Amino acid sequence: MKFKYFLIFGLFLLIVPQLISAACPIQSDTNVVFYGETGTGGVGTVSKSWVIHFLDWWKSYDSNVKYVILSSADVTSNCNLADYPNVKVYLQPGGNAYKQQRKLGSAGKNNIINYIDSGRGYVAMCAGFYYTAGDYYWQGSYYDWSNLLGKYPTVEGSLTDIQDYDQSPGYTLTDVSNGEQMIYYGGPTRGWRQTPSDYPGIGLLTYTSIPNNLPAVIKYNNMLLTSVHPEAYENDGITGLSTEQRERNYIWFANAINDVSGTSFNVPQLPNPPVCGNLVCENGETWNNCPSDCLAPQCSDGLDNDGDLLIDYPNDPGCIDANDNSEIDGPIELFSDDFESGTLNNWVLSKVSGGNYWTASITNPYLGSYHAQCQPMSTSEPASTMEKTISTSGYSNIKASYYRKLIGLDIADEFQAKWFDGSTWTILEQTGSNSANDAGYLYKEFNLPTNAENNANFKIKFECTAGAVSEFCRIDNVKITAN
Repeated sequence: MKFKYFLIFGLFLLIVPQLISAACPIQSDTNVVFYGETGTGGVGTVSKSWVIHFLDWWKSYDSNVKYVILSSADVTSNCNLADYPNVKVYLQPGGNAYKQQRKLGSAGKNNIINYIDSGRGYVAMCAGFYYTAGDYYWQGSYYDWSNLLGKYPTVEGSLTDIQDYDQSPGYTLTDVSNGEQMIYYGGPTRGWRQTPSDYPGIGLLTYTSIPNNLPAVIKYNNMLLTSVHPEAYENDGITGLSTEQRERNYIWFANAINDVSGTSFNVPQLPNPPVCGNLVCENGETWNNCPSDCLAPQCSDGLDNDGDLLIDYPNDPGCIDANDNSEIDGPIELFSDDFESGTLNNWVLSKVSGGNYWTASITNPYLGSYHAQCQPMSTSEPASTMEKTISTSGYSNIKASYYRKLIGLDIADEFQAKWFDGSTWTILEQTGSNSANDAGYLYKEFNLPTNAENNANFKIKFECTAGAVSEFCRIDNVKITAN
């Protein structure tokens, strides 16, 4: 009998921890959560510590900040985030994107995607930013792990022009466009070497220590995606960041989170806000109230800075507003199609007898839910085409871009992208006598010659020729831009 009791008690001890571990730690008043599993969970130990420092600091200014750390079990099974509408901010810290996607798997991926799609605030830092993308380049190699979130197009890092992650110490303090310095530790960006320069969303901060205004922090709808580490804490795994710099970065970061999440947690004022020259004026001076110490931006300086004979906002179309510091005209989008309409009604389709048309498909989009796909089932070239007329009248510097993924094409098959100047079709790219079986979507961008400019008869066309049931051509995010 004594043994029986011990046996039952032993079983109880084994079962109860399992029941306890299945409980979600999110409480009714929890409004901030972050994924914090280190080791094989993919969150860096220092990254986790930084987020805790930041949230504790914020909580010291507003006791309404109630945060909880989630494990992989919480994200994958214990906590359906849809059941906790009071959670307004979810943070995905730095660490290792491969390990994060492997540990969280498809269940965690779907849970987080559903949370993001609900419109609540999502904040991803460094490796968390890589994890949020659909694919990425890391140290020159391409990765498209199946459980990345796919909520942002291809990104790349580390930015060796700032700091090579593989060279000790792997991080550095770098300048960003708000006049501050933040820790760079291998985070991703767009438009550096292997990704296009355009990106969805708004660049809240750009890198100023390297050319081309590459984004350091992006706000994309309800997502805040940071390449730098505004949450970094001085002397915690790093050196070089001062307490004053950290506090200023915290204040910026907290305001950015409030903005993207629709929250209104209290944020302290900046201590000693930055000034221009500094030959006096002070107290929040700007070029408006202290022109003797602050230079006016290009769009308000009375000069033709880009040589187009147009001066300042609103006369120069290159100016977004009076505070814009560049008069250079940005590219204008003449046409784009991400196929999210679910149809190809605005394209002209053709096929050979017995072949298949291009269709809008949900099989494997680059981004979003739909892409254009062709399974032509014919080797008569061209077996299937999709064509679009886009007038470029009044525009110059025409650029065509798209993402494409070719599946199982052998040397007898053919994919071509072409453009038309009103009399002649010109090939942008073709497989020719080469086979193609892309692991992920490839970005293609072409600067077109002058006969594409000011042309009402400009067209773009995609052709796919392949005979097997396993052979596909896929296209997404087609754009024609101009100046």
